[in-house]
Amino acid sequence: MPVSIREAGRQDLDRIDRIEAESFDADRFARRNLSRMLAGGRTRFLLAEAAEGLGGYIAVSFRNGSHIARIYSLAVAPGARRQGVAEALLDAAGAFAAKRNCRALRLEVRASNRPAVKLYEGRGFRLHDKRIAYYEDGETALVLEASVEGFSRTVIPEQDTP
Repeated sequence: MPVSIREAGRQDLDRIDRIEAESFDADRFARRNLSRMLAGGRTRFLLAEAAEGLGGYIAVSFRNGSHIARIYSLAVAPGARRQGVAEALLDAAGAFAAKRNCRALRLEVRASNRPAVKLYEGRGFRLHDKRIAYYEDGETALVLEASVEGFSRTVIPEQDTP
């Protein structure tokens, strides 16, 4: 199924918040945090639009002077899962990071979240570090990193930021 990806703006808050709520029971961003991140400019959201529903989003943070982009969140609406949406979002995030002169993408994932770890490993992410008791419930986070070299060079038009 073809997936269309674009950069999200403040007008997409309701959609992103709904995907977030449908995707996570714990460790989810509060709506006010999503709103602040959408308005702040340091974290950019890419939104996937799938024919059968909401699609998904990925939030990627860029820090001045850093060549590592950090993926804060990747969420796919239940109705759009297993249709290539997550893979397309990761590819777009890699291309977006390369365009901003980053050399790598980094993220944290629950050690117990085997489907997500498998997805990331399939996209070239490798273990960089571990964060013991990282999550509120005490679970360890795996810190995974991938070079942006391996990602597609899909061009995502950027939104103007205030």
